[in-house]
Amino acid sequence: MIAACLGGLVLVALVLGASLLRGDSSPGTAVGDCVKLTSTETATRYEKVSCDGRLHNYTVSRVLGSRGGDCGEAPHSYTTYDSRKDLSEHLCLIPVFFDGECYDFTSHLAENKRMACGTTGATKVRVLTNVADEAACGPESSKAMAFKETTTTYCFTPGS
Repeated sequence: MIAACLGGLVLVALVLGASLLRGDSSPGTAVGDCVKLTSTETATRYEKVSCDGRLHNYTVSRVLGSRGGDCGEAPHSYTTYDSRKDLSEHLCLIPVFFDGECYDFTSHLAENKRMACGTTGATKVRVLTNVADEAACGPESSKAMAFKETTTTYCFTPGS
């Protein structure tokens, strides 16, 4: 179940990257910026937000000048976004999850919606900071994602 849900997350990353999203112009985008990415079936909205609190759902890991660049060692773990209408700024985004929260990975939209733990289909996330190693999640996690850029590992387990 978790693998299927996280497969949806991978699908979102691929769909957003492959669909040549022509979103808002975002001058001054920099590595480490916090982003609120939301989408519907037909449009995606990119908004640079404060890293304080829980407003953001992605962190910019790379700003590439074209679509030809590589996001990282596990490209399926990143979401990509073309932030300029002329496609001159291609962004690699790392998803942001919050420790102990449960998420619904069944929708194929940019924003991973939080949901009550214990709800059918919920996936609980454990966040390991200062660690970028999927093996650190241990055998109880059914899936893990590690990012060297943010030195963060996400461990996923059933939330119901």
